[in-house]
Amino acid sequence: MKYLLSGFFLMSTLIQCSSNRSDTMEKFRGMWKLDKYESYDSATNSWLPSLNRQGYTGYILYDGIGHMGVQLIPPGFSDFDADKPIDSLDAKEQTRILKLQLRSFIYFADAKIIEKENSIEHHKLLSNDPIEWGTTSTRNFEFRGDTLILTAKELIAGLKTRLRWVKCK
Repeated sequence: MKYLLSGFFLMSTLIQCSSNRSDTMEKFRGMWKLDKYESYDSATNSWLPSLNRQGYTGYILYDGIGHMGVQLIPPGFSDFDADKPIDSLDAKEQTRILKLQLRSFIYFADAKIIEKENSIEHHKLLSNDPIEWGTTSTRNFEFRGDTLILTAKELIAGLKTRLRWVKCK
């Protein structure tokens, strides 16, 4: 009887943990639009708009069962004429387009919640930067109403950075 009760307790604990993970993943489910790109200012102990990322736009999409995709594009990305043949562009125009492309950020990943750390791991399957393939990015997360805040664990351009996403209706 003691073993039966121990087994039942262990099973119910595992089911509860699994249920909590799926409940959290379900909160991520849907499409989110980038609201703000912020950097932490240690002098004022506050989050401020990230000066080197102003004007970025993008979306992040979670399917709620462990997959996600994200695309962030810099300002000016949509301004060039994509219908123009590439060989008709001069070197300056080609360089500008390439720089915009390199400043874009796109990847698809398997997503895994780490409950005890209140973080999510993105195991990158494909990225516009082949060096990123097979790597993992970990983000702390916080939900505030219809806003998802993802804070990078690593420094980005030497700064503690977070992105605020608003749920699309």
